[in-house]
Parts: sequence; C-alpha cells; structure tokens
Amino acid sequence: MMFFLGGYCAVASEAIIVKTRATENKKAQFHYRVPKNYDENRRESYRVLVIFGGRNTDGKGDAAGRMGWGAWCDSNDIFILSPGLKNDEYWQPREWSGKALLQALAALKKKYNVCTSKLLYYGYSAGSQASNLFPAWRPDMARAWVSHACGVFHEPNTNMRDVPGLVTCGDADKSRYIISRNFVEASRKKGVEIIWKSFPNHPHDVPPDSLKLARAFLEFHHRLHIEDLGGRDSDKKAATEVTVFIGDDQEHVYYPADSAKAQNVLPEDRVTLPNQTIANAWGKPE
Repeated sequence: MMFFLGGYCAVASEAIIVKTRATENKKAQFHYRVPKNYDENRRESYRVLVIFGGRNTDGKGDAAGRMGWGAWCDSNDIFILSPGLKNDEYWQPREWSGKALLQALAALKKKYNVCTSKLLYYGYSAGSQASNLFPAWRPDMARAWVSHACGVFHEPNTNMRDVPGLVTCGDADKSRYIISRNFVEASRKKGVEIIWKSFPNHPHDVPPDSLKLARAFLEFHHRLHIEDLGGRDSDKKAATEVTVFIGDDQEHVYYPADSAKAQNVLPEDRVTLPNQTIANAWGKPE
C-alpha cells in the first residue's frame, strides 16, 4: 500500500505489537517502514533508523517517512522503526521501554534481513529524550544518535565515547537551549565529542536545516561503518578520505582544522566536523 505525503509517494507503515506491563502501554505499537528497493536476497543486511517523534506520538507518521525521512531512507536502504508509546516514562529505557524495543527489533529481524546491533537514532522534542537515553542505555547497539530540542539527557559518561552524537536546538527555545549546551559541555569534559548546532531565532520547532544536518551526520556514520551490515567496507575509504573542519558556533562559520583561525576558536564554541558534507550542512565556510 502506498500514499502521497507532502508530494512524496510514501510506503505505508506496518506495526509490531509488543505486550508490556506498563499501565498505558499494555500493547505497545512499533511502526516500521521497509525501504522501497528492499531485496530479500541481498547478502548484506539493512540498517535500522529508530525515530522517536513528539510526546505520545503514535509513530505512524514518522514511520511512514514524513519530514523527508522516507526519501532519505530509500536512498540509503534503511528501515524506519518508530515507537508509538504513551506516558509511563517511556523515554527511560531501563524501566520497560528498552526491553519492548528489543522485542520489536527481534520481531522485525524474523521477517526482514535487518541489522539490529548498530542502530541509528533520531528524535525531536520529547522524542529527543529517548533518542539519547536509549543509546546511553545500550551503547553497544548504537552507531550514532541525534537529539533535537531536547529537555532531558543522559548523564555524560565515557561509555559513549565511541557513539557519535549530534545535538541541535533553536536558541529561542530557551530552556532546552541551555540544557542542550550544558550537556554538550559536560560531555566534552568526559572526552565525548558531541557535534553541536544552534539555530538563531528558532523556538520549539524543527528547522529544515536541522534535518539537513541530521541526515548528513547519520549518513556519514552509516557509510563509514558499512561493515556493520556484513558487506564490504568499500564506502569506508571514501568516507574517511576527507578533511576535518572546525566550526565556530558563535559565528556559524567553519575553517580547515589545520588553519590558524581554527586554532583560535574558543573551546566552548568549538565544533569538530568530520567531513565537507556535514560542514556545509552545519554552517558556512569562512
């Protein structure tokens, strides 16, 4: 079944039902979307992007590929799995929702050739809480994560050094902006490098440029670690043969990492950008 969503022909999502003991989630729904070129005979497995939408979302719209995620997942051969959870502090995976996600992934793997060990995470608003708390709960299962407009983060710890993160927020979303900046600073003190980007004059919304940056970031780490999927690492060479850039969050410009201007960026405003595509999505060259 297919339908049109914002001019894009999207594949309708299907759902996996997981029984839990959570009061308002006795039958938790996890909607998923299969990329349009899925090949059941492909030797390599397919990556899964877990999208957590706004508070108490049913997961259907996000799994169907809204905000451009469907087209992006099709171009990268990635599944979408979007939990439709309600209350019961579902953003805290240690309580019950983490186990429910593992069960949903196991059910998806029985039906499709997916990789459930190195996930991508994206979340906005209340969903951004889950998109960083879940990777922190099981960093061994996370490849990269993005939280936009987040109000609750995990406690920064060294277990997350190998799990790249991107945090974005509008600077007019004042309380979440402060929380996000404080988290990024605390993470860096633990040796955990977080890419940070603020969006001037944006309130509690999802700027198109934040989505552009999120997709550039997730695609980089997806292709950098294509070996997660059991295939050849041919994309890894292309992904690593790049120039690293340093961004200045106050000026919203970036410089080659080996330039004198890059060395002069203040530590609190310094952002490490691993390739040109991410740098271009993050800001402008000086």
